[in-house]
Amino acid sequence: MAITYSRPDYSPFLYPLSPSDIRSYLDRLGVDTLPAANFSTLQQLHYLHPQVFPFESLSPLLGIDVDLETAAIFQKMVVGGRGGYCFEQNLLFGAILCTLGFEVKSLAGRVLWNVRESKILPRDHMVLMVRVEGKNYLVDVGFGGNTLTAPLSMDTKEPQPTSHEWFRVSRLGNQYVLAIQLKGFWQDMYQFGLEEYLLADYQVISWYLGNHSDSVFTQDLMAARTLPEGRYTLKNNQFSIHHKDGSTEKRNLDSSGELISLMKSEFKINLTSLEGLKDKLKKITWGE
Repeated sequence: MAITYSRPDYSPFLYPLSPSDIRSYLDRLGVDTLPAANFSTLQQLHYLHPQVFPFESLSPLLGIDVDLETAAIFQKMVVGGRGGYCFEQNLLFGAILCTLGFEVKSLAGRVLWNVRESKILPRDHMVLMVRVEGKNYLVDVGFGGNTLTAPLSMDTKEPQPTSHEWFRVSRLGNQYVLAIQLKGFWQDMYQFGLEEYLLADYQVISWYLGNHSDSVFTQDLMAARTLPEGRYTLKNNQFSIHHKDGSTEKRNLDSSGELISLMKSEFKINLTSLEGLKDKLKKITWGE
């Protein structure tokens, strides 16, 4: 299946990352040498990225505009020590891959995770398709607590292992469905097609998610980080550790100070530039 592109001047990955930008990103990941554009590199970067750059929704929660230009995302995440949500994560990762020489196509998914069957959501999740060594792979470093830790082949419907869970990419007509296996059961995560989405498409969707009062991103604090031994997730004041053996530990945090400390220590989020964070956390987690 060949990848086709829209007009190149509309590509979400237009901003040219410099050699020093790439070096800064690789340094954050702990990668010493400049990698080649091959499948081994894609695997390595996909595994390391979610460990270093956490999924987090602090900007929309605090009413801060989310700028999807590559330069702004790079400054926020790589230089500033923040994380981001799906658009930021996958736009950054796509820009890195393109600069390294990969063929990348930007797509959009319709989330099915924890959504009742009668409800249909818009295509408000960004994913990537990467072609390398003659094969197409689903790449996604921005799905929060169940973020992929490896590229998945789009040429098979068989279950595929990653460093954490098993996943499956199924074909449904001209669409694909990603599912995850948890405790022996398959659960659909999202559905996506191969129509290329452009930066303007993501900007409209992101603005809605980051500003509308009904959006979960403006109502709740969410964060997630993947580690070799499992996953950390945060929903308002509930902190969860999901171990690779399937067990989960949960605890509620008692104060905004404890919550801020945990975001710094366990999620590695630099909070120094976020004014009003403590007061906002008090309101959404304890109703103070």
